[in-house]
Amino acid sequence: MPRPARLAAALVALAAASPALAPAGEPGAVALPRDFRSWTHVRSMVVTDPDEGMYGFHNVYADRAALRTLRSDRKPVVYPDGARFVVSIFEVKQEKGLVVAGQKQRDVVQVKDRKAVATGGWRFASFDPSGKPIAIDAGACHACHAQAAGTDLVFTRYGD
Repeated sequence: MPRPARLAAALVALAAASPALAPAGEPGAVALPRDFRSWTHVRSMVVTDPDEGMYGFHNVYADRAALRTLRSDRKPVVYPDGARFVVSIFEVKQEKGLVVAGQKQRDVVQVKDRKAVATGGWRFASFDPSGKPIAIDAGACHACHAQAAGTDLVFTRYGD
């Protein structure tokens, strides 16, 4: 197995080790992938309501496993263990009539792990702009993502 694949397999194994989100560096932790910007950018969107918890300009990235499922027409939609999404969230700015990304606020990560039964088979994590983990309530993430039950708790659609 090539070195990057071994590293990815090790990270997935670590994520599966514990049902609770653990601090970075501990077994069960969800890591912020260093290379996620080289993944496929699948969508940009803006959550315009400042009272919404996910307010901001979003850039959504999918790794290869997530992308295969995202592009597939198979029903029901079921992502494989280890599939990952990263959403980079920025301030919403308006410049000369355009809505643009301002300063980075955070990155959020969603990793498929069928052993994470309490959160619908997904692990969730959040990181500040420097990559430092931010404490979150994974149960609240799951409760929101339950609205996307028909697509295996994934809101993102592939934008052609």
